[in-house]
Amino acid sequence: MSNSGGVIAALLAGCAIGVGLGVLYAPDKGEVTRKKMKKKAKEKAEEFEVAFDKNMEKVRSKIDELIDDLEKKIDSFKRKEKEQET
Repeated sequence: MSNSGGVIAALLAGCAIGVGLGVLYAPDKGEVTRKKMKKKAKEKAEEFEVAFDKNMEKVRSKIDELIDDLEKKIDSFKRKEKEQET
């Protein structure tokens, strides 16, 4: 049991040292880092929106093609049906 206390103490000391070194060697202040992260997130959201719009346009185009093809097939079927009636 006493050995686990030493392990926990060493772990906490290691965490404290890591946090201290992280603060000392951080390239920017937290506020600056948050602004950079916010800007990057906004850029990625805009990139996603552009890609999404392009893909949706492709999907709409394909749907239009399928509808046109289906309408042609329906018309062809109706003509054949009329020809068989006469």
